[in-house]
Amino acid sequence: MTLNELITVYTKAVDQDAYGTISGTRTKLADMYAMVRPLSGNERNASDQTEGFANYRFHILRRGDLAEAKIIVWNGVDYNIKFIADVPKSRYMFIEAERGGAQ
Repeated sequence: MTLNELITVYTKAVDQDAYGTISGTRTKLADMYAMVRPLSGNERNASDQTEGFANYRFHILRRGDLAEAKIIVWNGVDYNIKFIADVPKSRYMFIEAERGGAQ
């Protein structure tokens, strides 16, 4: 398996200041190499707007610090992590993530 695409994983956090303004922040967790494969794509209607979505699979070396609450940035595009498959006794794990829609 060739891990030739550089991805960055971020932790998402929501902060609220003294005035009640909510803002999202990101904290970089790690840079890593992955094999990236597109899985599927579709459109959804939400709030009278059509939004495009695409699902991707990222194969990476096994890590213990990833969770679904994190995001991947690949080529400047955000991908919400939806599922992490940690196959026992394997050197690799894969992540299914979604691009598009409200982040």
